[in-house]
Amino acid sequence: MTQVADHLPHRFPFLFVDRVLVREPGVRVVAEKLVTLSEPFFAGHFADRPVLPGVLMLEMLAQAGGFLEAESLHGKAIFLAGVQDAKFKAPAFPGDRLELEVKPGGAFGGLSKLQGEVRCGGRVLCTATLVVAQVKA
Repeated sequence: MTQVADHLPHRFPFLFVDRVLVREPGVRVVAEKLVTLSEPFFAGHFADRPVLPGVLMLEMLAQAGGFLEAESLHGKAIFLAGVQDAKFKAPAFPGDRLELEVKPGGAFGGLSKLQGEVRCGGRVLCTATLVVAQVKA
């Protein structure tokens, strides 16, 4: 399976994909993120009840979407250009194993749409349509 660091330009503390479980370039990607209490954002979100920020679930989906491409994204910059129809149905906490599923949703004018879903234990936590732009770095 493709090594995450060999494919994405992101690095700690902003790499939010731990492992790719299923990769069908151009069709779908299923990736995994293990949420740990040592994540730096938990110190302030929230100190007495750590909750994964919803916006980071969107970032996880965008990063997982990078594996829809057949080749590595190194040397390219991927920008999140828009979020449509984001729905946060349940929170994620330290100790959760998140499954990130992303499928292509079409392309237009140099932008691509991604259909994404974050699940934990079969329960849907977040769904969204992401609009991303890919440019040479």
